[in-house]
Amino acid sequence: MSTADEQRLFTEACLHGLRARLCDDIDSLDSHLPPHVAKLARKVTEVLEEPQLATT
Repeated sequence: MSTADEQRLFTEACLHGLRARLCDDIDSLDSHLPPHVAKLARKVTEVLEEPQLATT
C-alpha cells in the first residue's frame, strides 16, 4: 500500500468515525464500511469519547 493510499484510508476512517460520533451511531460503521476502514473509524470514535484536558 502506498503512502497516498494509507493517507486516504486514514482520512476516510476519520471522516466516518467523526460522523458516527456526532450522530451517535457507532454501530452503523460495521454495516456499510469495509472491515479495515470500520476498525480504524472505531478507533477514531474511541478517541473522541475520551474527555480532553484543556491546555493553556
